[in-house]
Amino acid sequence: MNYLILKSIIEATVMNFRCKECSSTIADGNINMLGMAWNSINMEVNCPNCKTQWIVKAEIGFMNQNWTPEVLNNLKNTMQNIREWWEQLNVESIKDSDIMNIRENLKKCSSVEDLFKL
Repeated sequence: MNYLILKSIIEATVMNFRCKECSSTIADGNINMLGMAWNSINMEVNCPNCKTQWIVKAEIGFMNQNWTPEVLNNLKNTMQNIREWWEQLNVESIKDSDIMNIRENLKKCSSVEDLFKL
């Protein structure tokens, strides 16, 4: 795998990863490379806050693209713009407890009308 592509994947992971347990961000030092093949990377991500470990697999699909530093920089800028847009939305992640609460409430329903009573 090309170094610039590898670097871009790691930077994108650092920029976009949020721990699903505590929503913490990570830094470069929280990523361990587990394995790498021609077009894929397996990484272990360690949350610095809650110490949860995650396995992240990234794959690149080559479509006759010339991966120049300029193309990779444009890709990085696009990812940053998406990240900034997402943060402006100020959307909170759905938690497991939210899903379990919905499930419990749905169990109490025996008809469509019951859904509107919740």
